[in-house]
Amino acid sequence: MQNRLSTVAIVIVALIAVLYQFVFKSLLFDSLGYGRRTTNISAFNVKCQKLQDPGLEACEDMWLHEPSGLLYLACSDSQHRPSWVPSLVHFNVSGRPMSDHIAVLDTRSDKPLKSRLQWLRVENFSGNNGDGTLNLHGIDLREDTASGRLQLLAINHRPPLDPTTGAELDPKSIGANSTIELFEIEMDSGKPAMKHIKTYADKVIDTPNRVAWVGEDAFVFSNDASSKTGIRRAFDVFLGCGSVGYCNDHDCHKAYEKGFIFPNGLVHGRDGLIYVPSSVTGEVQVFSITPKQHLKQVDSFQVPYPIDNLSVDRNGDIYAATFPNLHKLLKSAEDPFKVNPASAVFKIRKVTETSEAEIRREGRYLVEKIMEDDGSVLPGSTTALHDAEGGRIYLGGTFSPFVTVCELGQD
Repeated sequence: MQNRLSTVAIVIVALIAVLYQFVFKSLLFDSLGYGRRTTNISAFNVKCQKLQDPGLEACEDMWLHEPSGLLYLACSDSQHRPSWVPSLVHFNVSGRPMSDHIAVLDTRSDKPLKSRLQWLRVENFSGNNGDGTLNLHGIDLREDTASGRLQLLAINHRPPLDPTTGAELDPKSIGANSTIELFEIEMDSGKPAMKHIKTYADKVIDTPNRVAWVGEDAFVFSNDASSKTGIRRAFDVFLGCGSVGYCNDHDCHKAYEKGFIFPNGLVHGRDGLIYVPSSVTGEVQVFSITPKQHLKQVDSFQVPYPIDNLSVDRNGDIYAATFPNLHKLLKSAEDPFKVNPASAVFKIRKVTETSEAEIRREGRYLVEKIMEDDGSVLPGSTTALHDAEGGRIYLGGTFSPFVTVCELGQD
């Protein structure tokens, strides 16, 4: 009996050692960032400034209109945001923010911040049970070639309601009633507004995170988990999860759903390809769109840290907002005013004009860290957007009570 127990103990210890070596070690140190040392922003050739205003809190995502320099930001309320974050399974409906909005910042003006900042008035949108509210996540905009107006797609995480009675349902059991909303923006009038055009509601849109236009009436979006709630979701980090969906005026469907681990802030590159980052592994998977509106993987590359959103500048370079210490970012979701997680921004440039030898040595994508901060200056950044004309990078975070702008120095 004693020999049998000893054998079982040895097997258990060996199994634990194997799991630690091949699963938990990578999760703890590579993904969550325990023990990882970060650099202060002073080590980089950048000059940063915090933009602090109640209207610039919890700005998860942003988009720049290059001709005008107007920066559109999807913002919330840092105090209440942690209560309602479906992507983190935070489902406190009564505590959810009620003032999510699209802020518009004039980045070309040198006037004081308040005079450069506007908020879009929402028109023709009933919200949740008629309350007119939005619960924003990822956004994307495009300029309509016919009207010249901007069209905004926004991930909206609505609390679930009974479709017949309108009674509140338990999101801890069934998850959020997430949709993708289409608005048209009117900036010419004295009161800038976003007029609601259409709601995309489909079973394929189950855990949406980021959306990206791919045509005049078509877009792709990332689902960051295997399901809204449930046991399977608890094992997503080990078993893989998520998908990319495709929608047009007629329908929505899964475009790709293999090999993802928490796919996050995808972007439509200027090369026509779709770039999908992982917020656990730091891998970026690269896809083309097939004639049947599915995705075909054509490449992949690695960024050293877990990634939230990607953005693309007018030069075609991609910028990645990353988490050196992901475990601290998760703590900031509980107390965003006291916990300041580290952030890092990487520039990704596609190799197009080098010799075959250089491509073999460097890979098809050059990944360069352009700034990192231990939490002193940068927000817990979920988005980093490069204004190529102004030479600045704008950073916002899902929970951060401020936005930061950094001027890039000349090498």
